[in-house]
Amino acid sequence: MLSYKNKTLVPFRIGAFTAVVLSLFFILLWGIRFFSIDFLSNFLPETIRELFDKSPIWVTYCYILIASINLVAAMLLFQRNIFSVVISQIAAAGMLFMIIHHLFITDLIGIYEAIEIFMTLIFYLLLAWFSKYSSNNGYLSNISRETSRVSLKIQEGCDHECAYCLIPLLKGNSRSDSLKNILSNAKSMADEGIKDIVLIGDNVGDFGTGEKGNLNHPHSFFDLLNELDKIGDVHRFSFLSITTPMFSDRTLNFIKESQRLSPYFSIKMDSGSETILQKMNRPFPLKAYKELFLNIKKIMPEAYIVVEIIVGFPGETDELFNETVQFLSEADISYLTATAYSSKRKTRAFDMKGTVSKGVCKKRKKVLVELSRRKLKIFYENQLGEEKTVLFENKRRGDYIYGYTDNHIKVKAVWSSELGNTLHKVRLTGINSSFMLFDFINDEASRGRDSYVKI
Repeated sequence: MLSYKNKTLVPFRIGAFTAVVLSLFFILLWGIRFFSIDFLSNFLPETIRELFDKSPIWVTYCYILIASINLVAAMLLFQRNIFSVVISQIAAAGMLFMIIHHLFITDLIGIYEAIEIFMTLIFYLLLAWFSKYSSNNGYLSNISRETSRVSLKIQEGCDHECAYCLIPLLKGNSRSDSLKNILSNAKSMADEGIKDIVLIGDNVGDFGTGEKGNLNHPHSFFDLLNELDKIGDVHRFSFLSITTPMFSDRTLNFIKESQRLSPYFSIKMDSGSETILQKMNRPFPLKAYKELFLNIKKIMPEAYIVVEIIVGFPGETDELFNETVQFLSEADISYLTATAYSSKRKTRAFDMKGTVSKGVCKKRKKVLVELSRRKLKIFYENQLGEEKTVLFENKRRGDYIYGYTDNHIKVKAVWSSELGNTLHKVRLTGINSSFMLFDFINDEASRGRDSYVKI
């Protein structure tokens, strides 16, 4: 898995600056020809002059478009923006197309012209390679200045053989990143001002399998949480899409007592029907999820639990869907997300009988969306009057700025740049649809709206 590290940037900056200068040079070449600056045109390479003279007008516009895309890629590269990778690749593909077109319309290509073509293509390909190399070696940041939350991959692949899933085929066995690399990445993110890190993977609960897909990883999931909890510059960690409902009491109690681990659980359950779980070939029975929800709430009553459900799996009758609705209605969860089953070739479910129509899937999703609204309202009602710490996002959304408590309660305030990426004590006072209302609490850490503490 790729490292995310701060490195000595001088060589990288020199390369990126050179790319910007050369990209500007290609823009200049187009400008000379397009505006018919005859004196300067004499200095153009023969390849460029012939390309413009013998080609239709659309070639001219394609050339400036490709050259402009390449310039954008070079500028993003200089800014250490991860998007430079894909944009430089698009520019390289476009220039390759232009050169192939030129070869078809030219009867005879001399040695000097061939060198010009070769050098042009090499520059575009080199920029695409340099962008990818920079990304792979940690020079680029995928963190926007407006971002206060980022994802950190700790695991990939999966050992389960769920009937609807392609991950084992596409990514292979479950394997975990090294603890050393994860901690290095987290600290690098903290150095860039990130306060909210989400641990992600294809099966986060499988962390602890070896880095090569074996069972010899020297650290467990508990070890990972214990070490992450020591990174003082990060306000909170959470984990996304847990498919393994096997949390021990020790782990749950550690999360409860932790200074930085959020009591937020995103559970990929997929169905609340035992029959459908068996059809899906899910490795855990309904009982395991029921016990997990009860255990989480027993240890952390304030915990936010969101459940992911798939509707319309082959063979899901109205009766089986109602089993899911019944189970979720009785479960002490905070929110749920519903997605319609999508058939994928090469999966075991692809040829299963009992296809559910799109119309039925849509109706079932509406039922679960309404159930989710009720669940969220009940959860919010139980949080009224509670005092929480809110981390505000570093992004303006219309006239507002949003923030989240440690247990993922969403709040919003009138936009103020001073609120961005700051922590504040609040008291939850009301409910307004998907978010809660609050009052700021004056204390040592947050002394009202006139005195914000940057973190």
